[in-house]
Formats: sequence, structure tokens, C-alpha cells
Amino acid sequence: MTHQDLDPETWIGGAVAAGLVPADYAVMLRWLTRTIASGNGSTPNADIEKVTGRPPTAFEDFARRDADAWATAPAVK
Repeated sequence: MTHQDLDPETWIGGAVAAGLVPADYAVMLRWLTRTIASGNGSTPNADIEKVTGRPPTAFEDFARRDADAWATAPAVK
């Protein structure tokens, strides 16, 4: 998996223009995008365990465990 960074204004503007989100929601998307890009929220904490009662799962473990859920089904003949 690779990450392709997009210009936030391009995708936010496109989402608004396509009617996928209301124009005033773009303000929140800009704030959220800046927050994530600055690294806020990137430090692990205990929130998942507090909410679910279970320890968090590493992404690698989650992806390996649930890979079949996103596998392409064989074509029906």
C-alpha cells in the first residue's frame, strides 16, 4: 500500500463541486486535513482500549487478519 498525497484544496473543492459535501463542510475538512497532516493524533494512546475494553490492533495485524474481506471474488462462469 502506498500513500499518494493530494492537494487538499483540489479534493475538497472537487467534493464540494460534485455535491458530495456542502460548501460549509469544506471549512471542517480543511481544518481536519491540516490537523492530520501536522501529525496531531499520530501518537498512540489508550483511547481504543478505553472505548472498546480491548487493546488496539496494529494495522499490519489487522490487514493480515482481514485481507480476505477485501479480496476480489473469483469470476462466476
